[in-house]
Amino acid sequence: MTNQGPEVNIINAILSSAPIFILVFGILVIKWTAPKAAAVAWIVAVIIALVSFGADITIIAIGSSKGLSLSVFILSILFSSVLLYNVIDRLGGIDIIGQHMTNLVGGSLSQSLVVGWAFSGFMQGVAGFGVPVAVVTPLMMFMGFKPVKATAIVLVGHAWAVSFGSLGSSFYTLTLVTGLPADELAHIKALLTTLPILLSGVAVAHIEGGMSSVKKGASTILLMGIAMALTNWGFSYIGAPQIASIASGLVGAGTGWILINLGLLGKEITKPSSDMHKTKPRHNFHLMFLPYYLVVFLSFLSQTPWIKDISATWYWGLNYPEIETALGFVSAQQESYAKIRMLRHPAPLLLSALALSCFIYMIIGLWTRGTMLYSLKRTYNQSLSSAIGVGAMIMMAIVMTDVGMTTTLGRAMAQSTNMVFPILSPFMGMLGTFLTGSNTSSNIMFASLQVETASALGIDKFIIAATQSVSGGIGSSIAPAKVLVGTALVGLSGSENKVLRKTMPYCLAILVILGIQAWIITYVLKG
Repeated sequence: MTNQGPEVNIINAILSSAPIFILVFGILVIKWTAPKAAAVAWIVAVIIALVSFGADITIIAIGSSKGLSLSVFILSILFSSVLLYNVIDRLGGIDIIGQHMTNLVGGSLSQSLVVGWAFSGFMQGVAGFGVPVAVVTPLMMFMGFKPVKATAIVLVGHAWAVSFGSLGSSFYTLTLVTGLPADELAHIKALLTTLPILLSGVAVAHIEGGMSSVKKGASTILLMGIAMALTNWGFSYIGAPQIASIASGLVGAGTGWILINLGLLGKEITKPSSDMHKTKPRHNFHLMFLPYYLVVFLSFLSQTPWIKDISATWYWGLNYPEIETALGFVSAQQESYAKIRMLRHPAPLLLSALALSCFIYMIIGLWTRGTMLYSLKRTYNQSLSSAIGVGAMIMMAIVMTDVGMTTTLGRAMAQSTNMVFPILSPFMGMLGTFLTGSNTSSNIMFASLQVETASALGIDKFIIAATQSVSGGIGSSIAPAKVLVGTALVGLSGSENKVLRKTMPYCLAILVILGIQAWIITYVLKG
């Protein structure tokens, strides 16, 4: 909520964008590591907030504390995902999983489409919050993909599923902050997701092998994309948007597998990983994939009404008071901020799946002594840099939000665009996800502002709200917080700029097309 607040003018707009510019410039141009760039950007945000946006030390401390709270929410998922991966890897499971998936779908283009595009979307639907990147990126690498390419394929490939992902968390956030009815908004948002689904498939193929792969896979991409889009729309239309991404990912993977086995991609050369066993593995795929089966099962179980009722009061979160800057910008009181529900948050689900799997492995004699200690140490070493980067970035984002810098920047963008606002609307959705790594957070930051602007311009609020969320999902492919998850897992910490350079052109191209789509619907079809 705002009461007066900072004036929207060119100076304040430039000041508001300065931390974001420094973050991007530091990573892409100066080639700082993400933690260093984020720390500098946070310091700049604090200085600007104190000098030009009416903040004081108390407001900065509260905003930074909120950032750390939200970081715990996100980093607990990162830690749990990496730990789960390291345990399976220590037991030889990642090798077996990679070998099985390679044999299942054949060559690298097939693997990119079925695993990097459809299966990663399924994982986004189940868990979200970086889990698809944490789970699928290592699989792609063990199939024989180079680290940068593997990370880029998954980042771009899973983005279509984000807006209905995490069992609908970001979608329901969108309905809460905009006040728009869920049924109608879900239907429209699913329709607007059709193009991003198809375009992300094209992008994945292009990352894999350039235009030759796009041409070779065109019919497969089209048929898989149509199947995924129809499923996405169907579940949204019948009032079940929370499982739209899950169902679409499964249907896409199944459709891809059928098409590939029918020979639609022709004969592909399988490129096995150099780390894969050349002998028959001692344990089968399903046994080693057990922890991920359990993640899926527990995620579904956590959404049942009786689990929701039981766990309604089982959560951790901090309370924050209402704050007001000297310029009159008000940030509402927050109760149980960045709430971690003990039976529904992805981290407890991941750790529960890991504990159950370890127990079963011990019973059947698969467990080896020292596995957990080794995995914990490795997870700490892999996650430390990412934790610092994520923490600093989110602290920067929340400070900017609490003092009115984010709203000032958003209003400046909206007020200066008028009829071209629908074209630029996707970039606001992307901005929120870029800052926080979360489409849910992007919707909280910008959805109500976008809807208010649409009302002022006399254009369709549903189209703009849907565009905000879909574009926020696409922005996941360049969100540093998610890039850090991928780079930490494949040994690229400190080289985040290489991944961003790979994913950014595809993200920006899809956002431009989303903007054109929104403008055509708004001023041509509805004009």
